[in-house]
Amino acid sequence: MDDDAASVAELGMLFADPSRVKLVLNLMDGSARTARELALAANLSAPSASMHLAKLVRARVLAVKSQGRNKYYRIANSAMAHAIEAMSGAAGASVSIDGHNPARRLQFANPWAFARTCYDHLAGRLGVDLADTLERREYLVTGGGIYQPTSKGEMFLDEFGIDCAQLHARRAFATQCLDWTERRSHIGGALGAALLSAMLKKGWLAKSRIPRLLRLTASGESELGRKLGLALQRKL
Repeated sequence: MDDDAASVAELGMLFADPSRVKLVLNLMDGSARTARELALAANLSAPSASMHLAKLVRARVLAVKSQGRNKYYRIANSAMAHAIEAMSGAAGASVSIDGHNPARRLQFANPWAFARTCYDHLAGRLGVDLADTLERREYLVTGGGIYQPTSKGEMFLDEFGIDCAQLHARRAFATQCLDWTERRSHIGGALGAALLSAMLKKGWLAKSRIPRLLRLTASGESELGRKLGLALQRKL
């Protein structure tokens, strides 16, 4: 218990520095970047960025891999990405103006509220609506913080080009990831990553010039409406 408390406290101290938080958030799109790229994105000097990155690697928040003359940094794993997204949600919960509901305010004030990546899966209102619809149609059921496919859901996902048996063998199948703008869950884990990958491949979603932001295409709006009854309006 004491060791666990010390580990959590150490992690909390790491995220007490806004500069380290900027570095980490710039990797929440699942990308791998060099120290130079991260320093520029976080507006830090090279020595300062290197110092912070070394601390984040030692704490296993980030992983680093050498490739040629460069070192590439990325979020250590999906569990860490989930924790960072959850902290973003907790921080956003305290934001309000003139007593208005903070979650509602974030939906309108935050350009990331409609569709974005959360590590390697879909987040925002689109991600939450997708999760709710799959559950409502009894393609997924929830329990213990995870989603599980029903037999009907496995057939639907197979039509979508997703093999559930393969996904179960790779990593956590489908976690309920709390969305920081919606205050409801979207689909994380291997299934969340597979769904995002499939929608990008089909051209239903497109990446924006801004990291992490996603755009729902005309075909995506049409197909998600036809296949799942999702009534969505394209943003960006």
